Amino acid sequence: MPICRRARRWRWAVLAVLLASPLAQAALQFDLQPAGLDARQVIAAERALQDIQRQLPATWQARFAQPVRVGWSAALPDHVHGRTRQGAITLRRDLLDDVRDGQPLPRALQAALIHELTHVLDRADSGGWSRTARWRDLSGWQQRPWRLGRTANHFSTRSPDDYERASPAEFLAVNAEHFLLDADFACRRPALNAWFSAQIGASAHAPACDARLPLVQAEDASGAASLLQLDPARVYAVDYLLAEGNDQLMSRWGHSMLRLVICAPGRAPGPACRMDLSHHRVLSFRAFVGDVQISSWRGLTGAYPSRLFVLPLNQVINEYTQLELRGLSSVPLRLQRGDIASLLERVAQVHWSYDGQYLFVSNNCAVETGKLLQEGVPRWASPGLNRITPRGLLARLERQGHADATVLQDRAAATRQGYYFASAQDHYQQLFDVARRELPLGSPEVTAWLQRPAAQRAPWLEQGGLRATAALLLLEQATRQREELRARDVLKRSLGTPTQAADAARDTLMALLHDTGQLVSPAALVPAGGYGLPLGSERDAAAAATAAISARGVPAWQQLQQQLRARLPAAQQQELVAIDANLDRLGTRMRSLARADAATGAATR
Repeated sequence: MPICRRARRWRWAVLAVLLASPLAQAALQFDLQPAGLDARQVIAAERALQDIQRQLPATWQARFAQPVRVGWSAALPDHVHGRTRQGAITLRRDLLDDVRDGQPLPRALQAALIHELTHVLDRADSGGWSRTARWRDLSGWQQRPWRLGRTANHFSTRSPDDYERASPAEFLAVNAEHFLLDADFACRRPALNAWFSAQIGASAHAPACDARLPLVQAEDASGAASLLQLDPARVYAVDYLLAEGNDQLMSRWGHSMLRLVICAPGRAPGPACRMDLSHHRVLSFRAFVGDVQISSWRGLTGAYPSRLFVLPLNQVINEYTQLELRGLSSVPLRLQRGDIASLLERVAQVHWSYDGQYLFVSNNCAVETGKLLQEGVPRWASPGLNRITPRGLLARLERQGHADATVLQDRAAATRQGYYFASAQDHYQQLFDVARRELPLGSPEVTAWLQRPAAQRAPWLEQGGLRATAALLLLEQATRQREELRARDVLKRSLGTPTQAADAARDTLMALLHDTGQLVSPAALVPAGGYGLPLGSERDAAAAATAAISARGVPAWQQLQQQLRARLPAAQQQELVAIDANLDRLGTRMRSLARADAATGAATR
């Protein structure tokens, strides 16, 4: 019997089985184009179509209004497994070479079929998913400020296939492959899994996912970090955290952040969680500076990566209120439990995959925070949250009813309840007023006192009583912090000069900055090959890598600070020495006065 006749009989036999099966009643029907196939390839192709049909959710199959023609070609480019034109699919012919009886279909063939079928549906009149605003938000084509189009896709790390970023349509097709074929997809990309389940029906995989979200967080000590396993159920609320502006160019508009109100272990979620400050975390988009200098021009042109930092609230309060003398407003956002869970999922996705560019005007902290809220809380996507200033974003959140700024109306109550953290400027002024009641310190403004050289402050340090000495001690500690900030700025400039390129201290600093870059872009902390949120052993690897970086980073930063102090100009070195001497004298006097006060009190009893 001729081979071609046997092939036709096999073909009709397989088609008869298909027609007799329940699958034949599904809306999805294949029209196999056998041109160019030999007998074995025809059988392999028919089996492939039958097997892939069994994997597709019935709700998805029901969307196909007419049979899908499937042809096979040897003329496709090497890197192309399939193409879709006018509802017809063409696949690589050699994908059929590895089809074997009794064995699962090759992954490449399954993926190619699912990929192209997704394009067929997406391009149909009833499809158009990849063109919707929600899909583009989810898949990484984010809105520009003022809705001026969409950005490129910067979710470039922890990706299963770089081709997904070619367009929203390709992102849809690539992720459809993984949705139907990867058992872990629901855990690695939970938001996308929920979208696919809602649009085309649940996949056959139902893994038990760890509800905790892995986030690499900074610790209080310089160079220290750890892996936070955040349980969304412990997050009672999310606040919009606004740092007031100052006179610095990059800080003039303020700074946008989000505060996670996390309940202490064992505490049921409720208002009392607002007092668990040591457990609260701050999400802050910042420009990661991987060199030793900060350039305003580079910030304007997007030369710095945009990173989502996860920081302890206490550290942020100290940074802004004590060092930069800027107040912090913590405005509650009106979020439901489901909104918080959805937002935190997006936070985790951004944390592990996003690699954007920080631009001080068009992609700054306010823009990034607005995008995060809009994409993490779908019901806030219309009319959108695009604003380029932190105060502008807060005002828009208030106008749309998403933020409750009434908590700030009574400043004293807001401070007591943890909604406002005042700049230490007012506290310093109060301390200075206490000292001035006992001592003639000159100007009534504390800023003038803090700006005096340490040698000019020294004569007054041993003349006051216990209260005045305590006040001057706290103010001297503040001058120490301010002088250290100035010293860091000087050192950044000195280490960045070309003549210092081979300097050991500079090399050490660059190595520490490299480690810091891994901590704030943590995809490098886990083994290659995975995608989305790290799971199981990947989380163990991230925790171990973070601990190792911290173990070498903390002492290295401390040692570097000592080395760099010797590089300061002589005047600044002398000023730091003088401040340290002032602190020693104040500490000695405080102890002496306290002993005398205790002795006096004992004598009068």
